[in-house]
Amino acid sequence: MAGSRMQTWFPGTSYPLVVSAPMDFVSNARLATEVTKAGGLGFVQGGRDFSPDSPVLKKLDEQLTQAASLLNIPSTDNSSEKPLPIGVGFVTYAPSTTHFAHTTLPILVKHRPAAIWLFAPAPSAPDTLPSMLAALRSAGAAWGLKIAVQAGTVAAAREAVRSGADVVVAQGSDAGGHQFRRGAGVVGLVPEVVDMVREEVEREDGGREVVVWAAGGVADGRGVAAGLALGAEGVVMGTRYMVATESDVQGFKRKAILSTSDGGVNTAKSQLHDHVQGNMSWPDAYDGRAVIHPSLQDEQAGVSLEENTKRFNAAKESGDLSRMVTWSGTGVGLIKEELPAAEITKRVREEALKVIAGLKAAL
Repeated sequence: MAGSRMQTWFPGTSYPLVVSAPMDFVSNARLATEVTKAGGLGFVQGGRDFSPDSPVLKKLDEQLTQAASLLNIPSTDNSSEKPLPIGVGFVTYAPSTTHFAHTTLPILVKHRPAAIWLFAPAPSAPDTLPSMLAALRSAGAAWGLKIAVQAGTVAAAREAVRSGADVVVAQGSDAGGHQFRRGAGVVGLVPEVVDMVREEVEREDGGREVVVWAAGGVADGRGVAAGLALGAEGVVMGTRYMVATESDVQGFKRKAILSTSDGGVNTAKSQLHDHVQGNMSWPDAYDGRAVIHPSLQDEQAGVSLEENTKRFNAAKESGDLSRMVTWSGTGVGLIKEELPAAEITKRVREEALKVIAGLKAAL
């Protein structure tokens, strides 16, 4: 079967591989494990603060412990070589990444997640990605850890491959949430990354396997089938899982996603989504896509960031949620209902298989 490699890498998953993205304030152990139990691969978000005594790392430990319980896996004591069948995502631009090997790696060794997903190294710290990959590779060899790196350009994808990634998550600009500020849509990006990966592996004399997952704007089985047609071996969904019944997403964001249509018009990429909330930490290489809101419209009308921030904070304090930011991909118009994460995973996979079967029948 075409998908046998992913099923070999991640036993228990089904073809085609559907992956739930690691989303801050959305993903949790329950969501990730329900995706995994349905034959997909679920991720939790491990955050970006790797400082000693970070509360984020304490939460990660708790989430992975909960995941093992939900999957009926005995508490990890390093006696088993089998991985915990979920993944963990990390954002890597913060200076505290220098503590990763000492503060975070021990938690991963304790719980043995099947995959790690890295995103957003600071351009000013080019050694971040190689050093994190080396540490993960050394520790994770004991349980067959696979390491994914999210990239929004071919150049970033090449850097990921040369740094030792097993998976390149080719994220098109159709995606919701944080992403490369400049990049191509998923249809243009994925096949070029697939070709590049093949060339890089051949350049290395075929000594290792590297695969591509497609991400960006995918919300149903047609998108999954399209991702496979573009050359990907797994397909990621984020926005679709935001409205899973198990997600931690706030109610106003659920409402916004379920009521928004025509995602190419009613979502937009901008750094303002962060800046108006007072989050200035992301490097300039990144921005994010969200449902259009009044703060964005004000910026386009010439309102200064200072004034825009005042309006945002005043609205928030008064209970007016209209200015709040809802991260969303362009596929938002295809999302019509809340469903359990397992049902989403199964439906999307079945839809994809029907599309594939229909294409074969038409030949």
